[in-house]
Amino acid sequence: MTSLPQRLLRRARGLIAHDARIADAAVLGNIRRLRWLLPLFLMLVLVLLAVFALDRPLDAPQRLAWRQAIMSVFGITIVWLLVMALAVWRVASRGRPDTGVRVVQFVVALGFLLFTAVLTVLDQWVTSNISPFILGCISVSLLFLLPPATALGVLLVSYAVFFVGLGLTQHDPSLLLSNRVNGFAAGLLALVLSVGMWNRNIQYNLLQRELTARNETLEKQQAELVWLATRDALTGLFNRGEFMRLAEKELLRTRRHGGNTSIFVIDLDFFKAINDRHGHPAGDKVLRHVADQLRDGTRSTDLVARIGGEEFVVLLPQTDIDAAMVLAQKLRRQLRDSPAQVSSDLQVSFTASFGVACMPGKHMGSIAALYAAADNALYDAKRQGRDRVARTEPDATLTPSDFQRMRRS
Repeated sequence: MTSLPQRLLRRARGLIAHDARIADAAVLGNIRRLRWLLPLFLMLVLVLLAVFALDRPLDAPQRLAWRQAIMSVFGITIVWLLVMALAVWRVASRGRPDTGVRVVQFVVALGFLLFTAVLTVLDQWVTSNISPFILGCISVSLLFLLPPATALGVLLVSYAVFFVGLGLTQHDPSLLLSNRVNGFAAGLLALVLSVGMWNRNIQYNLLQRELTARNETLEKQQAELVWLATRDALTGLFNRGEFMRLAEKELLRTRRHGGNTSIFVIDLDFFKAINDRHGHPAGDKVLRHVADQLRDGTRSTDLVARIGGEEFVVLLPQTDIDAAMVLAQKLRRQLRDSPAQVSSDLQVSFTASFGVACMPGKHMGSIAALYAAADNALYDAKRQGRDRVARTEPDATLTPSDFQRMRRS
């Protein structure tokens, strides 16, 4: 059973780990807010300075000294705001918060609180009110997303100035004690608000990240499902259904714009013997090897698919029958002369037969007719002895039922 110090240490480490996840985003958010907060605060100080400059008090010298001190503080604050605005402008373009960005954030928050603390100390000459310091503490806790340690440091330093300064300007012991206690309460409340907002921001950011991660996972799963629905799992080529859909779209396009569309169907010769002799894993490697050869030997605009078993099909847009025959002969020789590397000590040689057909651009035949024509040409290549290329013309009267291949001897 863990002791209380160990549990507290584990809890502190957990908080630090959580804080580190969003600290960078919080710093950049503070810098972005400062781009409009600093000019707004600068205008407010200028207005207050103008009000004090136009005021001509006829009171005692102490009130005149108070007025002069307040105006001096406003003047120093204006210079400080201009410097901070320039610093924020310099660091705002950085994509990741570095030491300079963090220093600017800390100095602005601390400077704002010191300004209100000094104003409150000077106000003690004419009033016992500490509203500026209270408003400053609450404003910093609401306007800045500060890590708890940073917020504690800023509030402690400003309260120390407030505590010591009150002893210089407030000489009534009762009021001095009351103001110090009230100031401490304001700082403590500001710290509680700051920590609460920080933890709430942590929860929000962690939730957003979790939602983003889940959305990315869902998108990835959806992409995988689409891939599985349109691709052959073994070779990565298009499957039969997706090939027919894309091929039909290609025929419609060529009817509008003209051009020839060729197709060839490939069947590996005596593939069953490869499976029987070397086993189905070897046959799978042969099929993947064929898919790679067809993919590498065709254009990126060509459609390559595995339509089942050891049968493949390639659609060649904007290609006439003679060019298709040349490519088919090239691929046939390439497959014959490049055995599949099944293992480190086994290469499997094989051959393939090709059936080629072409559909003129203005022809009204379907992909079913073109496919059946290439299939019949493949049957002719098989009857002529295999390891060869045969061609035929599409018959517009053929229907999808002609997809059933003629049994090969």
